[in-house]
Amino acid sequence: MRAKYLGFIVLLLTGSCLPAKQAPAIPFPCQWPGSPGFTPQANWDRQNIIDPSGICFHPQRQTFFIVSDEGEIFEVKTDGTPVFRQKVPGDLEDVTVDPSSGLLYIIIEGDDVILEYDPDKKEVRRRFPINRAYQGNPGFLQKQVDKYDNGIEALVFVPNSGHPEGGTFYAGNQEDPACIMELYVPIKTSRANEAEARILRVLPFQMRDPAALYYDSKTGLLNIVSDSDNLFLEITLEGKLVKEYAFPGNDQEGIAWDDQGHIFICQDSGGILKLKDLRKTR
Repeated sequence: MRAKYLGFIVLLLTGSCLPAKQAPAIPFPCQWPGSPGFTPQANWDRQNIIDPSGICFHPQRQTFFIVSDEGEIFEVKTDGTPVFRQKVPGDLEDVTVDPSSGLLYIIIEGDDVILEYDPDKKEVRRRFPINRAYQGNPGFLQKQVDKYDNGIEALVFVPNSGHPEGGTFYAGNQEDPACIMELYVPIKTSRANEAEARILRVLPFQMRDPAALYYDSKTGLLNIVSDSDNLFLEITLEGKLVKEYAFPGNDQEGIAWDDQGHIFICQDSGGILKLKDLRKTR
């Protein structure tokens, strides 16, 4: 047990591939349920989901929704008990919820299309292709046709009661270029089955492989994970770095919190970790 625990600390402190002067010295403040170190019980997933890539907590239903690279969506209770699973074709990379409507929004990587999904009817209602143009460059978001397209990997809805759409979306593009964007998606003002989403701005903050996003409504900060560097960052909506931590897990592609202060981490390599976020207890 002690060897495992020491190995876990070393992983946290050395997991970054950034230059040493930028590597965070502080591990993410968390606690593994039932153990001070990594144990098999830390895997919350009871279904052995293949390539889980995104997760969100649904406030009205008090359940989690998970998507996978294999084109499936899952609803799961907070204790890990499965509710339902459904095929939704595409490389599904992240899922987020509009708390005012309860509708889910799912990003398809490569195609860079946002799906609007009704969890009550269990159906895709609408599609929002993202216009790849930005500031006069029609191919700002590059579309790779001769190799794997490392496109939009992370998506989160940020509510704003004064906005005509009820809020905007923030997205993390994995490569070509690696960036964090604010998107305008006409979820309220359009009734069309398909309507264009567009890039409002690209945040000045730069990082490699922004693979997971979460908006903390209490702090007003974006939480971002880089799975290639095992980093967790808090930034403002204007793109200013607030805090940076070494982050546990491997291939972390989805993060969410329940209302009890637990963080859930989807690992693309398999498994969903459940940890106690010690920041929430301070």
